[in-house]
Amino acid sequence: MLGIFGARKTFFAGTASQRVALDEIDLDVRPGQFCVLIGSNGAGKSTLLNAIAGSLRIDTGRIAIDGTDVTAHPPERRARLVSRVFQDPMVGTAAVMTIEENLLLADLRAGPHRLRWGLTAARRSAWRDRLALLGLGLENRLGERVDRLSGGQRQAVSLIMAIRGSPKLLLLDEHTAALDPATAAAVMEATVRVVREEGLTTLMVTHNMQHAVDVGDRLIMMDAGRIRFSLDAAEKKALGVPGLIAASARPTTASCWPSECWPSSTASSPWCRSASCRG
Repeated sequence: MLGIFGARKTFFAGTASQRVALDEIDLDVRPGQFCVLIGSNGAGKSTLLNAIAGSLRIDTGRIAIDGTDVTAHPPERRARLVSRVFQDPMVGTAAVMTIEENLLLADLRAGPHRLRWGLTAARRSAWRDRLALLGLGLENRLGERVDRLSGGQRQAVSLIMAIRGSPKLLLLDEHTAALDPATAAAVMEATVRVVREEGLTTLMVTHNMQHAVDVGDRLIMMDAGRIRFSLDAAEKKALGVPGLIAASARPTTASCWPSECWPSSTASSPWCRSASCRG
């Protein structure tokens, strides 16, 4: 579904401020897989999502989505393949428009452009069904302006807008980070439900270690523009939050990346299967 091959991106190349944001990234995400991406600030997580979405061009390498090479495609050409929900609840919706008008914009973005009536009974019924999945009562507020919603409610609307048209890939860029804990938990629960119901291939960035352990069926750790390790659902659950934090903080040599060095199921003692690791 998503293939990244040797992706490299350097900011301020040739200057004293040169920084390698993506360092020969190779990544394969299967159809329907829910991947959680973690790493410290500056690890390259958002840069990777920007490269996938097309808002940032990589210097070298290749990106393919659903078998299509999109490396040279601008964001608008990727719009029917990729949807994204950002960290800021104010981004992704039009504040002065109603919920149903925002959802209509999402439908028109995903589908063919024709001159026809937009706000139909069939569309409203479909929107109510999708909004009902969130459990926030928004299905009964289609005619309400978005600027009257809370941050969590706006983020929930953004999520439903993102899945309209069944994108091949859903990108979630710390989409619960700006919410209070209770609202963040509700939006995350809704996210898991919607992704499961729609069978969406998803890549989610988070700094919440509990979400990293509990959500999704794969976890990817990035550091200094490289993929440090990748764990499946059983491995990350066995590790738990304390072990994941310890593994994330542990220094690892380049000779171990990305597959040989990974944390064990013993939370207090991450280990490496490679004899070359000095960590």
